[in-house]
Amino acid sequence: MRTALLLLLLLLPKSWVSACTIVSGTDRKGQTWAMNNEDFFHTSSNYVNVFPAKDKYTLGYITLTYGSPESSVQGGVNEAGLFFDINALPPPQQYKLSVGRKPFPHGNMLEYMLQHCKSVPEFLALWDTYYLPDLGDQIHIADKYGNLAVIAPDTILRATKQLTSTNFNVCDTGPQKQNCWRYPIAQKLLAEEGVSHASLVKIAAATSQREFTTSVYTNIHNLSTGEIWFYLAEEYQTPWHTSVATLLKQGKQHILLASRFPQNASRRLAALLKTKSTPQAVGRFLQDSQFSASQKESQLRLAFLNDFYVDKEFARANVLFPLWEQHMYTNKRLDSTEVQFTKAEVLAVNGRNKEAIQVLETLRKPSWKTSALLANLRDTEEANTTIELSGYAEAKSVVVEVKGDYNFFRFMQKTPTGWRLRLKSNREEVKYCFYIDGKRVLNPAQPVLQNQETVKGDFASFNTLKL
Repeated sequence: MRTALLLLLLLLPKSWVSACTIVSGTDRKGQTWAMNNEDFFHTSSNYVNVFPAKDKYTLGYITLTYGSPESSVQGGVNEAGLFFDINALPPPQQYKLSVGRKPFPHGNMLEYMLQHCKSVPEFLALWDTYYLPDLGDQIHIADKYGNLAVIAPDTILRATKQLTSTNFNVCDTGPQKQNCWRYPIAQKLLAEEGVSHASLVKIAAATSQREFTTSVYTNIHNLSTGEIWFYLAEEYQTPWHTSVATLLKQGKQHILLASRFPQNASRRLAALLKTKSTPQAVGRFLQDSQFSASQKESQLRLAFLNDFYVDKEFARANVLFPLWEQHMYTNKRLDSTEVQFTKAEVLAVNGRNKEAIQVLETLRKPSWKTSALLANLRDTEEANTTIELSGYAEAKSVVVEVKGDYNFFRFMQKTPTGWRLRLKSNREEVKYCFYIDGKRVLNPAQPVLQNQETVKGDFASFNTLKL
């Protein structure tokens, strides 16, 4: 899970538990395996990037990214059988491992590892000299020789048989040690069933988020043979089975992961919504697919999260949310306060601020998020800056997306000359854009930063405001 997403994770319900589950270990035959659940808002824009060796001194490798091949690397594996992925951690993290070391001078340290290292000890030897600047997360690494390790900001945990990491510092043994619900589930299944492809699939399904974050994809590796199994969107029956060697033989390429799952239900629903985004069309799709009630909830949740928070297709999301509400009862993991918060956001996006305020005022268990949204809609927030936009008098709503706060929209107040948002922020610089009745807009009168990574993983321009 990319470091840049940590700010986002802080805004999610149960904040830091909403990211990756990573497991590695050795089976009874001595083969080493690794598994990663990539948890985030559902999106089909994930890439498998294949880089053959440049020369006899380098290794071929594969990386995984969101949104575009050029976005932040989520994880990877090389032809020598060395694997890594990353768990986001809750702040604050004291980066003790940087003491006495030099910042890595050769670009992305983890991609360098894939290009040049054949084993965990080889990379840890590199780590003895250098450190990864701005590391606030933990790196889970494994190799085909059975060496396993987690590098946290303060120490390194080594293992040889089994190793599990989720979104707490697994190296921390002090009284402040934090845990999450997925960790004991993974540990229990490993103890009962050992390490195998089948047990890792079971762990992936059992620890899949299925909340306001989802398991976007799962990748399972036999590091000894180079085989890879990819699974998409909480569906664990029909993998794309390939191998590192097979992909490298095909040359340098960037594969849209969803393209390898033409029959995946979430992908078929997404295609339908692009042409027929009506309640009737979605209802027929769900009925014709003969889904159970819980499967309907899953498909509607995945589609809504993608359209509302990632693609900002608010019109489609407006169709999906009421349908999703009808099936939420099947999902016991959903947080009721977060559901009402999201409902209020949907109403406000459609200019129905009074109804959104009513939803938030009737909450039995308000959170800081619901209180902040309520203050925003009432225009009572204790602000330290103001964002203004002239014109657009006919717009029913103007939504502000602050970069880094992707699942927490702000809503502007109408003024005689346009729109205004009073905002409180601890940042030194706020990067933002507007959505006016669903259309992304920048303010040409304000400074613009180009080529900024978005929640989707692609790149776009944002207005910027220095505080």
